[in-house]
Amino acid sequence: MMKKLILSIFALLALSEAGNAQVSGMNIGYCQGEAGTFPSTSDAYFSKMSTKKQTWTSGAILLREDRIQSLAGNEIREIRAYMTSKLNVDSVSVWVSESLDGPVLSSDTITKDTPINKEWNTVTLTRPVSVTRDMKKLYIGYSYHQKSTSKALSLLETPTPGYSCFVRSGSDAWADYSNQYATCVEAIVYGDNLPKYDLALEQLDVQEHYVVDDGSLNLTLKVRNNATVTITGFDAVCAIDGTDEKYTAHCDSAIAYGETKTIPVTIHPSAIQTMDPATRTVTVTLANLMEGEDEVPADNTLSGTFGVTLHSFVRNVLLEEFTTEKCTNCPRVASYVHAAMNEPEFQGRLNTMENHAGYYTDSFTASFHNDWIWFYDNVYAPATMYDRAAYEGDETPVSGPGSKQELYENIRYRMRQTAFVSLKVKANVDESNQLIHVTVTGQRAKKDFTLQPARITVVLTETNLPAISQAGASGEYIHYNVGRRINSTWGDVIEWNGDDYTYTCDIPYTQNYDMNNLGILAFVHDYDPNDKTKCEVANSAAITSKEFTGITTGIATAKCAPTEAKTEIYDLAGRKLTSLRQGVNIVVCNGKRTKVVKD
Repeated sequence: MMKKLILSIFALLALSEAGNAQVSGMNIGYCQGEAGTFPSTSDAYFSKMSTKKQTWTSGAILLREDRIQSLAGNEIREIRAYMTSKLNVDSVSVWVSESLDGPVLSSDTITKDTPINKEWNTVTLTRPVSVTRDMKKLYIGYSYHQKSTSKALSLLETPTPGYSCFVRSGSDAWADYSNQYATCVEAIVYGDNLPKYDLALEQLDVQEHYVVDDGSLNLTLKVRNNATVTITGFDAVCAIDGTDEKYTAHCDSAIAYGETKTIPVTIHPSAIQTMDPATRTVTVTLANLMEGEDEVPADNTLSGTFGVTLHSFVRNVLLEEFTTEKCTNCPRVASYVHAAMNEPEFQGRLNTMENHAGYYTDSFTASFHNDWIWFYDNVYAPATMYDRAAYEGDETPVSGPGSKQELYENIRYRMRQTAFVSLKVKANVDESNQLIHVTVTGQRAKKDFTLQPARITVVLTETNLPAISQAGASGEYIHYNVGRRINSTWGDVIEWNGDDYTYTCDIPYTQNYDMNNLGILAFVHDYDPNDKTKCEVANSAAITSKEFTGITTGIATAKCAPTEAKTEIYDLAGRKLTSLRQGVNIVVCNGKRTKVVKD
């Protein structure tokens, strides 16, 4: 998706009338006035560039023809170039040319005595360049002379393919890196004919899936005003491939000169009634500016794709918390999770589970908790996963929320994602064999809703567990929905009957578990053993023991004998003991805490 040429206002004088301003100069480039860095030297090209001696290094951008035409009748009087370093740099030259290898139209040089700044350097051209309508190309660039190793070239990761980044080292041929970067160099244009009306659609984000039964397609537009007059309203005209209809959304959003705004738009593409094709393209064009006709319509249009499905299901978010009793910071994040569990907007939509791993282990740690630290790139606690989903560019779905608000926003984001599978959980207790027979049934709304064959994981959880000795907490501290037993660490592959499935498994339990506090959590998910970012949970469901059937003898009270093999003994301060001592002892059998008094 091609991003649009950026104009930013360099200097503004007093307003002459509502919505208008006298503009002293416009900055023209692709970096929006932001400063970048020297690229990683893991790229062989830039590694070689950085270590050369007594040579010139150059970076440039190309102005599009339509932008050149909109600036005709004005002058390029200054060039701004960003230097990430001035180490071993003795001079910097800025220049304007109609060809990368041809003669320059104008150039000027500054030296270390000027001085050269480790930041933006604004250089006034001795010979301003008049922009005329017969110009087809204009390159804006800067070159610096490095005596030895230097990483002074500034590149920003905001590419505009074909235009935003050309680099050269010494006498080597120019290399086009416009698919990866934007060179941090800008032309400053002055004159009486600066463009008045120009909105640019810089970015278009499209809802990943359109659900026919829902009927709404959400778009997010990133719109920038590239000209001198404030635009107070415009239309977003949306066309979808394969249909003859256009859907227009009016946007009453005032955007001043040089300002960028993110604008949500919702359309209702009623013409789409089938999944043929399953993927479509929406093209959005900015039109009908209230103040006047757009002078550069070429930057008004972008396209994006979305999937189509007939119906979907309610998404229940799975929030997993990595926590241990040895982690002093874990109570902070646990308090966010506990608050979310009681938040009205999340009721019936949020399932939580504690995994006691990430920062050592404790008496609540199950083997699969340790298996799941595979999701990390650097093991720590507290940490969270939301549907085991990784954000674009992340190497892991694990993150550490900095605030309750951040945790809430992550939950809300996942709640908005389309769910293509449903789950209904039932559990029957076999008391004589101490087994819980679990049955999960459901449907899918889309055949290939996972990258790998869809799997299902079933977990026996126990809640309301008093801590043994929680670091970082005072008073009584409770663990909620701790994972106890599991059907399979990475789940079992679902066998489909058309679009329906029925999955059954047996989960063992012991008398050390309090049946009042038990629950069953089930989730359907993807799994790629070679990529932790491709194990996303498609949907989840949970029930408590109040919904179990087959309980006939009541709930047995867990009795912990200090002679059992897996027993641990603690004093009231949380210190581990080798045997019972006189007074009150805390005896733990497989994570179940009981007070034992020895006379």
